[in-house]
Amino acid sequence: MSNEVRPSSPEPRRGLQLREWVSRLWGTLTGGRRDDDIQEELRLHMELAAEEEQRRGLPADAAMRAAAIAGGGLAQAIEVLRDQRGLPWLEDLAGDLRYGFRALARNPLFTAVALVTLAIGIGANTAIFTIVNGVILQPLNYAKPEQLMYFSTYNPAFDSDFPLAPAEYLEFRQLTRSFAHVGAYTAREVNLTAGDRPLRVQAAFVDAALLNALGVKAAEGRLFATDETEVSGPWFPGSEPPPAAVVMLSHELWQSAFAGQPIVGQRIDVDGRRREIVGIIPPSTDLMDLGTDVWLPLGLNPSTRNFRGYHILSAIGRLRNDVTPQAAQDELNNLIANWGERVGLKLEDHIFTPAGTRFSHVLLMRPLQNAVIGDASRSIWLLQAAVALVLIMACANLANLLLARAETRRREFAIRTALGASGGRLLRQSIAEGVLLSIGGGLLGLALAQDGVHALFRAYPTSLPRTGNVSVDVPVLLVTLAVAIATGVLFGLVPFARTRVRSLVNALKEGGDRIGAGRTRQLARRSLVVVQVAVAVMLVTGAALLVRTIFNLTSVDGGFNRSRLVTFSISLPEASGLGGRAQAFQRVLDALRAQPGVQGATAMSRLPPNQPYDGEDTQIDNYVAPPQGPYESVDYYQSVMSDYFETMGIPILQGRGFRPADALAPGMVAVVNERLVNTFWRGLNPIGQRIRPDWGDWVPWFTVIGVAKDVKQAGVDRPAGTEMYFFVDQMSRAPSPLGRTPETINIVLRTTLPVANLSASIARTVHDIDPSVPVVRLRDMDAVFSESIVRRRLLAQLLSGFGVLALLLAALGTYGVFSYMVSQRRREVGIRLALGAGRSRIVAHIMKEGLQLTAVGAAAGLAGALAANHVIASMLFGVQPTDPKTIAAVIVVIAAVGALACWLPAFRASRVDPNVVLRTD
Repeated sequence: MSNEVRPSSPEPRRGLQLREWVSRLWGTLTGGRRDDDIQEELRLHMELAAEEEQRRGLPADAAMRAAAIAGGGLAQAIEVLRDQRGLPWLEDLAGDLRYGFRALARNPLFTAVALVTLAIGIGANTAIFTIVNGVILQPLNYAKPEQLMYFSTYNPAFDSDFPLAPAEYLEFRQLTRSFAHVGAYTAREVNLTAGDRPLRVQAAFVDAALLNALGVKAAEGRLFATDETEVSGPWFPGSEPPPAAVVMLSHELWQSAFAGQPIVGQRIDVDGRRREIVGIIPPSTDLMDLGTDVWLPLGLNPSTRNFRGYHILSAIGRLRNDVTPQAAQDELNNLIANWGERVGLKLEDHIFTPAGTRFSHVLLMRPLQNAVIGDASRSIWLLQAAVALVLIMACANLANLLLARAETRRREFAIRTALGASGGRLLRQSIAEGVLLSIGGGLLGLALAQDGVHALFRAYPTSLPRTGNVSVDVPVLLVTLAVAIATGVLFGLVPFARTRVRSLVNALKEGGDRIGAGRTRQLARRSLVVVQVAVAVMLVTGAALLVRTIFNLTSVDGGFNRSRLVTFSISLPEASGLGGRAQAFQRVLDALRAQPGVQGATAMSRLPPNQPYDGEDTQIDNYVAPPQGPYESVDYYQSVMSDYFETMGIPILQGRGFRPADALAPGMVAVVNERLVNTFWRGLNPIGQRIRPDWGDWVPWFTVIGVAKDVKQAGVDRPAGTEMYFFVDQMSRAPSPLGRTPETINIVLRTTLPVANLSASIARTVHDIDPSVPVVRLRDMDAVFSESIVRRRLLAQLLSGFGVLALLLAALGTYGVFSYMVSQRRREVGIRLALGAGRSRIVAHIMKEGLQLTAVGAAAGLAGALAANHVIASMLFGVQPTDPKTIAAVIVVIAAVGALACWLPAFRASRVDPNVVLRTD
């Protein structure tokens, strides 16, 4: 056997170390190591030191006393041993948190006020950041969404974006080298039958290239094949080419309408046509935030190069992996520079030309996510800035509370310092209390935020894009935690900075009830009041301007009498035919006109006041466009049925409206609006002038028989555009494709009955015409106008709520500061009263100080509001950011709130009994 001595195995030692570490951790979490163990260790050290002193000749008592002096104080020694034998930072943290809980529990009123204040500030910020994160920051639900680009066309002459014409899309798809895939789509609603229930659902008509560009995979079944989304026959505007009779369903529609049952391979009716379900789209997959329920083949002929003015297609492309967005933009600019040469066309053929040229016609590219969000980001970021100001006010209020509380704890901190607590330990204790408050307020705020977001989207489900992506998720929780911890550290630093004991002896000599407030502390509190008033002025000014904007928008004359108007929409499938569809719509109108309480009924292709811009190229007789424009284009085409102008209450300014006899007239007739006459025929008699859509030479001229008052189509906040009215009764008898009746029609009733009383009779009437046709969007016209300004209304209401909250916080902050200041000056007030000062003079003196601070804060807030004009100016209507009436009203309100907040403590101070005050002091 070998005599080699082997070292002991390290495993048992590591096991002992692990058990010791766990024991220390458990001891820390359950209150730290027992003090009696530490004291026993100290006793052994003291006995050894005393024995050493005795060997040097000292008596036993003197030796023990010398050992105690050499070892320092008992508390300091225990503290050192704790640091050496435990997990110091964790033990300190646990101790600080336990002490913080006890300190906050001893003052429940202060704790409750602080928690509520923080919950309001953090909750509001969490709610709005949840929207920011879900709408703006979260990427789209596609593979590599940063590679997806959205395309539209822009013509400076019309100052508006348009979809692409089919020829433009096909040419770009052929010319580009920067994109791996470029696809197109168009969207509208369709009728779908699920069992015996007729549904109106959102449909996207797509080609296979778009599915490749988006990188969509089928959750069940398969996607469309290329030959299923293209046709080889002739194609013209408004035609219904017969691509493959297939359909894909969204996962959400599959679950809600078909209960998630196996359905791939089955057939359903879509707009009266039997289609085979070939696939199910994965959950949460949408197209441009349309809420797409069904996906249908586009049916575009790749060889089509005509109808270049017919802009109906939206396009999305996916960049190649080695191509940057800037490189793609450079290629696009080069393509536009010589587009005509590349495709063999001339300028008059409506080709793309560079920006800045006389006939500039540009293909625009932007990230798909920016296109989805649109201009909503400005409103959302404005709300985020507003709630940040509310959080600042909440922090200022709480800082004032902590400063006041810190004054009462100066003696406590002084005693703890005298007993050996270091400045760092006191600072950690103060921060621990602040973090406890902030985390508690953050948890309450998180609950408020979750309920607030749900309530917001229940009230305004369509006010913002990507609402289905908004949730309190991990990033929101992390931001809320960060805000809570940051505010907690701040709240811990503020009182500690103001309670550092300059003179321990003086601090210990001060009585608990006579703690003076130095000039610096008074200045800090006054500064916080100024900040709160300034922030309140900024928020209230913005809210007041937006409230006036909403009032102005709801008072806008839309061009027709919208009182007592009820509207709904129906869509008849293509199986109804050309003339058959118009006849079916007419039967619906005739049946509704016979209903009791219905005074008139009509129908139109587009319902004002929130329609997309058309910008149709139109030939206009007796007009030659100057170089600078306006050019021959009509902003809106509107197809209407009988009694349209009479039912809508649109005045005919010249000539007449449509009559039943016009349906059989040999020549095509039209009505135009006043804006069109003033744009193209100023100084001419418009009656008898000719006009025709620039769809081709086969389109006949239309003779103008009347001029109608302008109707707002693009929104109540935008001027009316040029408009041309077609008579459906006459158009349905014209040869195809001119004579195609719109599939979807908006029916309007002028009635004395409320919507609820009409719903059953309307549904029954439509069902008698076609049981597969649902009635959708039944509401009165006032609701239609409200929906057109829903985002601004939401913004105004939220800012108004934040403004009221800011006023409340400013009032509470001012009241709290002056209540504290008055309590510190009770002796001064008592002496003044004893010397004969009137109580009204005392009130006036205190209120003067408060109103001076309010005036300074109001001036600072007004300057801040004016400096932020550019942020809110684009959201206003009928009012300027510097509107003097609004500013004056805000200043009056702020002054009234400030005066009330100062008067209450001033009045209470004037009621004190000087004898009691002086005797107490």
